[in-house]
Amino acid sequence: MKHITVYFIILVAALLFTGCAEKSYQIVFEELNTGSDASIRALHVVDENVVWASGSGGTFLLTRDGGQTWLVDTVQGASGDDFRNIHAWNDTEAILFGIGKAGRAYYTDDAGKSWIPVYENNTNGIFFNSLVFADVMNGLALSDPIDNTPFLIITEDGGKTWKPVASMPRVMDGEYNFAASNSCVDYHPSGHICIITGGTAARAIVSFDNGETWQVSETGLVNGNPSSGNFSVSFYDDRNGIVVGGTYDNPSLNENIAAWSSDGGKNWNLSVIMPREYRSSVIWMGKGRRRLAFAIGKTGCDYSIDYGHTWLAGTDDKDYYTARAIPGTLSGFAAGADGKIARIRVELLKR
Repeated sequence: MKHITVYFIILVAALLFTGCAEKSYQIVFEELNTGSDASIRALHVVDENVVWASGSGGTFLLTRDGGQTWLVDTVQGASGDDFRNIHAWNDTEAILFGIGKAGRAYYTDDAGKSWIPVYENNTNGIFFNSLVFADVMNGLALSDPIDNTPFLIITEDGGKTWKPVASMPRVMDGEYNFAASNSCVDYHPSGHICIITGGTAARAIVSFDNGETWQVSETGLVNGNPSSGNFSVSFYDDRNGIVVGGTYDNPSLNENIAAWSSDGGKNWNLSVIMPREYRSSVIWMGKGRRRLAFAIGKTGCDYSIDYGHTWLAGTDDKDYYTARAIPGTLSGFAAGADGKIARIRVELLKR
């Protein structure tokens, strides 16, 4: 009875805050058979049929039929790497970044039959956490800081060549980024970039001019130890964005684990009602009045219908680390431990 009462209070609070006529949603997970046992931290959903994923053991996965069947293979010569970053353009072209000491990236234009190295960096401390493209040609890849400076590289030719972004602001000792879900940096066609950090600080590093100048702000999320901070950021547009995180080795701690911004990340406000536990990935699903934010972590998922101001309970489906939406829909995919990939549907519950 107590659980039901709490859920009702949360639901009413969210509706009062937003004034939205739609009441609530249910989240449905359909687990798919991938045939892989890799730990999957990166997903790219091209459309409802074409999905790429990557993870441990140099593994990549590709489906062309919405997850009914999967190609599972490894990048030749990279079986010891962990590909926590992936971007795809279609069912034949994709790029992967590994977290290995060499900091290598590989590109394919034949659906993974062959992979061409397009970047390598042997600098001590290189560790690529996230890869994101603003459009077909322009992308960013973010490594852990080198000498207390975020190491960010940029491409303007669809990932064929990369160069460092200069004039990055310095960070604190022990402040870094998390490679939990390929989402610790976001990038929009306008040139808006938002990088989030964790560890000794939980901050947002924001640019509105493709990295020419930067602003730094506190998000308010829990921080101060190596396992806590901001884990994922997603902006719906150049102004409205959400960060989620927490403490990954103590996921039940749910104080100060989500925040929202309405000015592009210059200022942040803690959510009034938090997700239930640590969350490693946040995405936007749907469009128009049916738009919502969806956050997932290894213990379950939550959603928000008011730009992250308040959160509602989703499901307790476990061991998923990352998620991506089918563009413009209330459907998507989630991936995680032991080769797990699931198709997600968000269904409106009507009175």
